[in-house]
Amino acid sequence: MERKEKVLCKACQTENDLAEPNCRRCGLSLHAGEQGAAGNMVTCPRCLYLNEPGSFFCYKCGKYFVEMEGIPAGEEGKSRGQPADKTPPSATLLMPGGTKISLTGTPTFIERSDFDGTLPDDLLMSISRQHLLITCEKGIYYVEDYGKDGKGSTNHTRLNGVDIYKKGKQVLNDGDRIELACQPELSLIFKQA
Repeated sequence: MERKEKVLCKACQTENDLAEPNCRRCGLSLHAGEQGAAGNMVTCPRCLYLNEPGSFFCYKCGKYFVEMEGIPAGEEGKSRGQPADKTPPSATLLMPGGTKISLTGTPTFIERSDFDGTLPDDLLMSISRQHLLITCEKGIYYVEDYGKDGKGSTNHTRLNGVDIYKKGKQVLNDGDRIELACQPELSLIFKQA
């Protein structure tokens, strides 16, 4: 019996046939590194690691990247009408405890795993796996109470004290306070540079 050569997926470590263009398990391009597409690398908003083009999660920390309206993760900016030379405004979310999440204009989930090891279990479990979605369109940042499949988080979100559960995208302004799960100790501060 002849053994076919295999290629190992960099993201999920699944063995695939050498002729396959994408991983049969996670869908990542198996030959992305060979194409030299360094300009299309996806920057993780949590740890700032540069990931292969088309990645749907960070190879280093596991942060899930957004895939919207059939657009592969990491390519959202190109399809949102932003000119290639226009850089979205830089912004950060100040987390409880002082850590920061950099926002680069690409859609970013704020999720339970962003708080691992920093909160007691009872508070941690009040945060949905994908609690918030932060997006940027035409230089304006938005926040949406997201939850499972975009249907809203289990314990809601407040923006400056107002519940935004199932209210769609809300404009973010410098200094806005985003409160997860109606818990003041789970407040994030949006800062725009």
